[in-house]
Amino acid sequence: MKQIVSLILLLCLGIEARADTMTLNSGQVVKGRFIGFAERKFDFKTEEGGTVSEYPVNVKSIVPAAPLIVSVELTRTNYVNVEFRSFDEFTLHFAKDAVVLDERVILLKTLTVNRAHGRGKPGSADKNPPEREKMEEDPAPPPPREWQRSGKWREMDPKSNTIISKGEDVDIKDYLKKGSVNIVHFHYPKALASVREGNYIEALAAKSSNRLLILKVVVPDFQQPICESLGIKSLPQFWFYDAQGRLVKKLVDRFTEGDIDDALKLARRGAN
Repeated sequence: MKQIVSLILLLCLGIEARADTMTLNSGQVVKGRFIGFAERKFDFKTEEGGTVSEYPVNVKSIVPAAPLIVSVELTRTNYVNVEFRSFDEFTLHFAKDAVVLDERVILLKTLTVNRAHGRGKPGSADKNPPEREKMEEDPAPPPPREWQRSGKWREMDPKSNTIISKGEDVDIKDYLKKGSVNIVHFHYPKALASVREGNYIEALAAKSSNRLLILKVVVPDFQQPICESLGIKSLPQFWFYDAQGRLVKKLVDRFTEGDIDDALKLARRGAN
């Protein structure tokens, strides 16, 4: 009887050990089965049978019990049948043929689990990444901009920057400067894209002779009152107002330098 009980305990422990784990920034730990990523959220099947969907900004880490074989759609390329090893610090860790592939979550569109946990042991990384499915040739990098001298990933502290909220609800119209184009930057400090593009618009404002004003809303998490009042579901975001104070463009899902330039032109045309 003791042997049977011990065997059952070992089986239960083995099942628990094979569970995937998602840890949220709130400290909550979810165990079960990682389903994938769709509609800007990680999906997780809990051990109790429920489903948990979370935006990456709320997730501290995801650790599968063993590498999962997945297909991944990113902004500029796709991976097919690669190992998904973990997620932390806004970075997805993949591997293929013992080659490590790290991708920022801001570039992720979809992630689909193709089959159950892989059984291969993680290997050492190679210097040369494997061939990517549907690989597109990377475009030539743009010429260096002055703002890069201050560090693309380091936040600037320009005079053109006005913080109007740190998560509390505010009326944006109360802070708009009439006669100037205004950009409201909903900023998540831990996201590299928010820092990078924030530096870019700050540099544009510094050269604008006060014709462009940046209003920053620093958002620590989605539980802040301003997220609920304005329906903020993703970060960062950039809202463009013309000189008459009219909202003419929102950049929510995509905000490259080209997108920012186009939106700024639209706001300036509205000012005329």
